[in-house]
Order: sequence, then structure tokens, then C-alpha cells
Amino acid sequence: MPLRSDWSSSTCPIAHAADVLADPWVLLILRETFSGRARFDELRDATGAADSVLARRLRSMVEAGLLDHDRATGYRLTDQGAQTLPVLHAYARFTRAVDPDGPWGLTIACARCGAVADAADWCASCGQPLDATTTTWARRSMGGEPFRLHVGAAA
Repeated sequence: MPLRSDWSSSTCPIAHAADVLADPWVLLILRETFSGRARFDELRDATGAADSVLARRLRSMVEAGLLDHDRATGYRLTDQGAQTLPVLHAYARFTRAVDPDGPWGLTIACARCGAVADAADWCASCGQPLDATTTTWARRSMGGEPFRLHVGAAA
């Protein structure tokens, strides 16, 4: 018996996206690949996933077109995978909204103007879209310094 429903053939775009993205491990793997981690051991250590769990999720993410895999360089976000960035930003924004004083260690900012992002997909300060090429993150777990996101083979 499956652990959850299969929405892969649904005509509802939210159900279809949930079929691919509604797994906490997938979201954490996306976070780490945007942060530049590409190798299996790096992803395992950063997410805390068991080897078997991580291997299954990475395989499904490659099959879904979110990641490419090269034995020499590891896992990289595809263009389709890069389109998930607003989803991750929405999760971070939601968490900050319900607990603004929490110990959150991810700051999302516009790479153009430097303003901290207040929306999932656009900069309220300069009015420009936020995507994987125009966004910086600062992660407490990675030293707190802002960095550009990693996508594609040239990460």
C-alpha cells in the first residue's frame, strides 16, 4: 500500500506539484542544492537523511526533472528545479510570519539592491523578480555570509 496518494495524473496544478514537491526531504535537498551542495555525502550530512532515504529522493528528483546527476560533479538543479525557489521562499516567509522571533537561520535578499526579501518571488524594494540568478541567501549554518544561489552545471 502506498504511503500517500499519487497525484501525478491530476489536472489540478497544485495536486500535481504536490506529487513532486510535498516531501520534506525533497524540500531540504532543494535547499542544499541551491546552497551549492552537490555530492551525496554533502547532501546526507546537511539534511540528516539516511542513505537509503536520500538515494530514493535523489532518484525521484532526477526522474521528475528537478536535478541532473553527473558522477564527476554530483547533483545540480535543472531549470525546472530552479523554478522551485519561490516555494522555498514561501516556506521561509510563512515560518517567519508565524514566529517572527524564532531562531531562523536563513536570510533571503535581492542580489540587485541588497534588500531583504519580504515576498516569495519579487523584491518589494526595487520591484524586480527574485529568481535563482537574482537572489542571495545568508545561512547561519554556512557561516552567515550572503552567497548567490547555485543552479545548473556552472555552479
